Amino acid sequence: MTAQPVSTQTKTGIIKFDNVQFSVGINDLSTYKSTGRFTCETGGIYLISASIVSNINGAYYYIYLNGNQISQTSIGFSSSPPSTMYHTGTIVLARQLRPNDSVWVYAGGNNYVQGGVLSTLTIVKVK
Repeated sequence: MTAQPVSTQTKTGIIKFDNVQFSVGINDLSTYKSTGRFTCETGGIYLISASIVSNINGAYYYIYLNGNQISQTSIGFSSSPPSTMYHTGTIVLARQLRPNDSVWVYAGGNNYVQGGVLSTLTIVKVK
């Protein structure tokens, strides 16, 4: 599955990558789109990748698995720019998922997530 946010979000909480561009073998896309939580239907080894564009100095994002933080990335710059600057933070990891495991991306603090093709979540079953 590959998905992007329909619109730009400024928030704390689960980031909804609700514009699904491609999916194979996922039966309940409507729940995923409404909650932002990917629920594993078939166990195996999965590659999880999130790439997020933000203009917030010090933005940070997490990947959660069943309520436990399994990854964190930070986006930031250390100086005061004369104009808005956008930066990308990327998380890529492999994880064994079991049926009904739940995975989501979480924005810590009040963060900005650029919508459309600039921010993407991809989850692929590799084995």
